[in-house]
Amino acid sequence: MDAAALVTSRIIHTRHRPVAHRLERKGLSLWLDLDRLDEAARQSVLFSIGGFNLLSFDERDHGPNFAAGRRMVEPLASYARRLAQKACPGAVIDRVMLLTFPRILGQVFNPISVYRCYDAKGAVQLTIYEVRNTFGDMHSYVGVGDTLHDADKIFHVSPFLPVTGDYKLKMRNSDDEMSLLIGYTIDDQPTLTATLRGTLSRLDSNRIITGLIGAGQFPGRPLFSIHLEAFKLWRKKVPFFSRPIPPEAAWSNARSKGVE
Repeated sequence: MDAAALVTSRIIHTRHRPVAHRLERKGLSLWLDLDRLDEAARQSVLFSIGGFNLLSFDERDHGPNFAAGRRMVEPLASYARRLAQKACPGAVIDRVMLLTFPRILGQVFNPISVYRCYDAKGAVQLTIYEVRNTFGDMHSYVGVGDTLHDADKIFHVSPFLPVTGDYKLKMRNSDDEMSLLIGYTIDDQPTLTATLRGTLSRLDSNRIITGLIGAGQFPGRPLFSIHLEAFKLWRKKVPFFSRPIPPEAAWSNARSKGVE
């Protein structure tokens, strides 16, 4: 297995209430082995780790490094293992993978990144759902095992949704396919459903170029898309919620609900 792969996906956001709204677009993500980033950097001259390139990845964009003002304070693989020891003491993590959006010509915004922590037999021991908003805040929901996770929403993401209710979170991945489901409910009523479904391919120069073109990716597109959809929601008179003070804790537990 290569140290880095590209994920070509289709992303769908569906708001069920108080006003129906749907967003569908193509996406291009990275699937990275965080213990083998040096190897990943050698897969293509168009891809870099920690430096500028057509496509790149920087550990300072995530975890405690992002929280420290984008200073490198801890390798992400070590960070994930540290969380694993807190969430599931005694677990021995052999491999840490990360699903995230890449930097494109140095620009990136990651609404959600997902860490998968595997033991030596390939079983998922921990999943970390790292969420951020456009205000520069970040919070992670940490779930034990390879299962459906349920988490109380305590972090402000969209000004058109309150900080209440709960998430249903589930990631599935194989050698060639990947999916991520986020179901958001308020008072047990479906409010928003977001899905990412994609296929994996080797990260190389040819696939970087064709992937960017095929997905219609360009620097700043995620933020542009977010603000465009916000304008559409405002036009539909969806209620607006001001940003509250972010939670003090960097992460919170997600409950395991069994495989569904």
